[in-house]
Amino acid sequence: MSITYTYEIIVVNETARCMEVVYSAEGHQTMHIGARLPFEGEALEDVIKSFAPVPLWIERATPVVAPQVGAKGTIKPPAPVAPEPEPETPELQ
Repeated sequence: MSITYTYEIIVVNETARCMEVVYSAEGHQTMHIGARLPFEGEALEDVIKSFAPVPLWIERATPVVAPQVGAKGTIKPPAPVAPEPEPETPELQ
């Protein structure tokens, strides 16, 4: 699912290195999000995209299935996989 949205920066606080951004998308709740300021050399749009509430909007639009009250179960996590040893590098003389 792709959501087209608009944004408006309504507050910038250089001392605190943050800004408040209002995100809007048709059919979705308008969101006020606190975001960091872009670093030197970083595009504003990259920061805006990284803080966009698109995953939240998608989650809120996805139908849910309610479980039965009193449902129980046991979950056994998989055993951790041991890392493979790194091959030895021959020493140079």
